[in-house]
Amino acid sequence: MDTPFATYDELSGPDLDAALWSPARLPLPSGEHVPLDPNAKLAVGESEVRVTIPRFSLSRDEFQSADSPKYLTFSTRDFGLSPDRPATFTVDLAVENIGGDPEDFRRGMAAFHVFELEVSKRVFAVCGTSTRVFALHEHLPLRGGGAGEPFQHVVESPYERGLGRRFHPPSHMRDHARPGQLDRGLERRRSHGDEAHGTFIPERARIGSGIWTMLPIRDGRSRSLDGQGLSAQWRRFRVRGVDA
Repeated sequence: MDTPFATYDELSGPDLDAALWSPARLPLPSGEHVPLDPNAKLAVGESEVRVTIPRFSLSRDEFQSADSPKYLTFSTRDFGLSPDRPATFTVDLAVENIGGDPEDFRRGMAAFHVFELEVSKRVFAVCGTSTRVFALHEHLPLRGGGAGEPFQHVVESPYERGLGRRFHPPSHMRDHARPGQLDRGLERRRSHGDEAHGTFIPERARIGSGIWTMLPIRDGRSRSLDGQGLSAQWRRFRVRGVDA
C-alpha cells in the first residue's frame, strides 16, 4: 500500500514562507545569478501561489542558464531518496500565456521541478503553456560541471491537453531511486512517462517552481524578450516516499 502524501507548504500567505522557499541562486562562471523578474507579481493564499509577469523584462546576453529563467523559487529543504522505494513529487498547476504564442513553448512556459545542482546538475520537470504539456530533462552547464556534457531534452505527448487556466492535478514525477532510471508521470497518465537511462540518481533532491523561456542566444544577444508574459498557479506541493 502506498503511503499518503505529505503537504510541503500550506501556502496560507500572504507571502511565501522564507523558512520553506527561497529565490534560486544559480552558480555561473561570472558569479551568482538570482532569476526574479522585476515585473513579477506574487500572490499567496488558500493553498495556492500565483506568479504573474505581464511582460518579461529579465534577460542576460552572456549565459543561456541566466537568460531563460524569468522567475525561479526553490524549496529550502531537500528530500532523501531511498534506494529501495519510489519517491513521488506532485503539484497542481495551471498556466495562462499573456501575449506571444502559447503553441511556441520556447517563448513562455511554467514548470514544476525536481532537481539536484550540487553533484549531478540534473533537473527533471513537468512544464507547459496554455495549450501544450511537456516533460523536461536537463543537465545544466553550471559551475562545477557534473559528469557528461550539458543538455536540455523536452518530450511531448501529442494527446495531452494544455495546462490552460484551470488546475490539472497532479503534475508529478516519480523517482524509482534505482541507478539509471527516473520515470516521470504526468496527470496520472502513463502515456507521457519517460525514462532517463544512465542518469545518476543523487541521494537527495529539492523541488522548485519557475517561469521560463527557452530561446537560444544568438550572436551574443538574448532573444527572450518580445513583449510576452505569463501567469502561473501552483497548488498543493506534496511529496511521498522521501526522507525529510
